[in-house]
Amino acid sequence: MAAILLFAVAMEMMKSGASALTPLLRGHLNIEHAADSLGLGWLMAYAVMSGSPAAAIAMALLSANALTQIQTYTMVTGSRLGASLIVLLIGFVYAVRGNERWSVLSTGILSLLLTASVQLPALAVGTLILKRGWLDSAHWSWLSPLTVGMNAILDPVMNPITRTLPEWALFILGGVLITGSFQLFDKALPELRFERAGLHQISRLIYRPGVMFLLGLAVTLLTLSVSVSIGILVPLSARGYIRRENIMPYILGANVSTMIDTLAAAMILGAPQAVTVVAVHMISAIIVSLPIVVLAYEPYRRLMSNMLEWTMQSKRNFAFFLGAFFLVPIALILS
Repeated sequence: MAAILLFAVAMEMMKSGASALTPLLRGHLNIEHAADSLGLGWLMAYAVMSGSPAAAIAMALLSANALTQIQTYTMVTGSRLGASLIVLLIGFVYAVRGNERWSVLSTGILSLLLTASVQLPALAVGTLILKRGWLDSAHWSWLSPLTVGMNAILDPVMNPITRTLPEWALFILGGVLITGSFQLFDKALPELRFERAGLHQISRLIYRPGVMFLLGLAVTLLTLSVSVSIGILVPLSARGYIRRENIMPYILGANVSTMIDTLAAAMILGAPQAVTVVAVHMISAIIVSLPIVVLAYEPYRRLMSNMLEWTMQSKRNFAFFLGAFFLVPIALILS
């Protein structure tokens, strides 16, 4: 409850201060095109070690008209790409603790590959939907009473803060608090005891891609964090409880429901255009992911496995792969 309250206060602070960021985004950072905002969301996720705060910040910027809908959509997509690196870092931690290096790193590499394979095609699909205005008729009428209720709760807290701090300080402090709220929420989740939970049986119980797809979707909905739901796979994989062919559809499912926390941010802001961006992102992920799982899973699995094997073949390949994930977002902003 403390994490949820902190999240709501942080979103309101960023909403109040976002307009002060417009000159910075337009003048100094030159965030004028979709590619710029894609790189910004990507690098911001790296900086805060989570995609959720970066996506929430994108929602606040949209509500203040500092970004367009398409720029917000690409920034959110960038945050998803950046968030997948966190799983690789979890793998590094397990490798340092003495687990087999390539075994634990493979889950992180696979997460990066699968996320990119979904998010990049979904980027094209979502941009098309937004440009054509196919969801413009959705007015999200339920947002208005929700916003009124949230304001009634938050106004006694927010009014003294907004009167005291300048807009730019509100946005920065809100960004810090929202990162803290996600960390607090992650700590509130129960720690999994794999043997007690019977998860050592999972490789025998779950074989079908459709089941793992739904499981990845459900776990991400419950934890409100794709970093947590996919990060769980690292210790499961390291201990041999789950196999590569089970991991792939699970990550695809997680990439559909990964926007649940961003939807919460859009609802708190009471911004219909922000809810539309979230809806388009989820629809696009489903359009890309579902045919893969239902119709073309085996060819897809072979392709991803081959790419994983190439990446892990040598240190040079691994360095090239990892370097691309750092250099591409920088190149997008500088382009």
